Amino acid sequence: MSDSTVRTDLALRARYSQGGGIYRIVPAGVARPVTIAGLRDLIAAARVNGLQLVPRGAGSAMPGSNVGLGVVVDLTALDAGRCTIDAAHRRANLSPATTLAALNAAAASVRLRFPVDPSSGAWATLGGMTSTNAGGARTFQVGSTRRWVESVQIETTDGPLVLRRNASPDAAHPVIRRWHQDVEPRVRAAAGVIRERYPRVAKNSAGFALDRYLESGSLVDIVVGSEGTLGILSDLSLRLDPLPSARASVRIALSSRADLARALDAVASAAPANLEFLDGSFLQLVGGPLAASAGVLLADFEGDDAQTVAISARAAVAAVDGFAVDARAATDDAGIAELWRVRHGASPVLAALTDGRQSLQIVEDGCVPRQALVEYLAAVDAACRAARIDVVMFGHAGDGHVHVNLLPNTGDTDWVARVRQIFEQVTAAVVALGGTPSGEHGAGRLRAGVLEALYGSEVMACFAAIKAAFDPAGIFNPGVIISGAADPFTHLKVGSGATPLPDGIATWLAGIEAGAKWGTSRYF
Repeated sequence: MSDSTVRTDLALRARYSQGGGIYRIVPAGVARPVTIAGLRDLIAAARVNGLQLVPRGAGSAMPGSNVGLGVVVDLTALDAGRCTIDAAHRRANLSPATTLAALNAAAASVRLRFPVDPSSGAWATLGGMTSTNAGGARTFQVGSTRRWVESVQIETTDGPLVLRRNASPDAAHPVIRRWHQDVEPRVRAAAGVIRERYPRVAKNSAGFALDRYLESGSLVDIVVGSEGTLGILSDLSLRLDPLPSARASVRIALSSRADLARALDAVASAAPANLEFLDGSFLQLVGGPLAASAGVLLADFEGDDAQTVAISARAAVAAVDGFAVDARAATDDAGIAELWRVRHGASPVLAALTDGRQSLQIVEDGCVPRQALVEYLAAVDAACRAARIDVVMFGHAGDGHVHVNLLPNTGDTDWVARVRQIFEQVTAAVVALGGTPSGEHGAGRLRAGVLEALYGSEVMACFAAIKAAFDPAGIFNPGVIISGAADPFTHLKVGSGATPLPDGIATWLAGIEAGAKWGTSRYF
């Protein structure tokens, strides 16, 4: 069997019908290229035969960029194992199939790391992280993935294209010719609108990063965060960061959400590496001694001098004295683990729900300016109360970024309509507050249709031109970022309308999600 072979057996296709998030879409086929030559053969065949290709890494992405009606391209074996660390220049050159865990294991041997730390880091591939401009808790200090990408190679229907920062791409490549002819003039004409309409937030993974491109002039910034809509990544060069030798943590409990803004400012002034928030809705779900709190802040401090790191942590605790109901610091491994234990308590509880409620990630990625965070939390609360749906909230408070888990009872006849109501109201709120509907997960299929409300028609015309320049045949991940007016509430994985799967597969997929076993191969 060639490594460009497309398999169409139903059981295999069903195993690739879901990722993280809300969708179940059985693809037309599945391919798992092992070599770059095999990937190029697959792309050439797709162009000739009009096949749609849906690139996919580990599959944990939530907004539906890793599922589709075309051929799912499992990239976890592509050029696997290739990861070279250049310690002198703090660089890594690697296959996009490399997981973050594998990269950091290789980099740690020379006291380096890739500093972006999504919670999916144990299984997330660097290709997937680059495609979504992934973030995580540490983006408060180090930013999202885009900041660390030095070069990419992307496989297009016109052949491979290498893009490097501070270097001009091959002017003869058809993608670059189309870019200069059709895209660059449009983007420059819309520059004022782009600067006005793009949200001024700590991180944004909603659509193509035209604001960053206007600053850098590098097409690397367009490809990062493009969610597989422009081609398929086949090579990455990433910057690395020194691995700190000391760490301390703080945990601060609040009696009122009204204290959140000043608590955030107080802790942020001590320069933590991350600054996380667990809402009262999260704490009530988990239970335990913090269940009565309105919210908890968690932060890490990192550096090479243990005494300096400990002083910073104690300064954060002192800064909230007088209004926090509990504030404590830890500098040893056991104490740090104890402070953070509450953060990991929700997933098992959500997975074990048996009362008809289902945890769904519908408005799970909103990011607003930090000063608007309390107002955004209130808007989510109000929308969920009006729709009579329970909610659990947590996230990266230092970035103004909140993850929301809705808990609809999928046995109710009108649950989809009520979830849709929340989606519309919360999306309107995030835009009104100057935020983005996606801080780190991408627009996917779920949020593609709301990007025009965020950016306006002129920016969306630029998006269409970018797509046409890179992918004139329209084969790469159609429906992602550019929606084509698709309803985001079709193809749901739960409820009476969910597509039936062969015996046992739905349960198997649910087990992968509940156990966070995203590294499990589906290709057998």
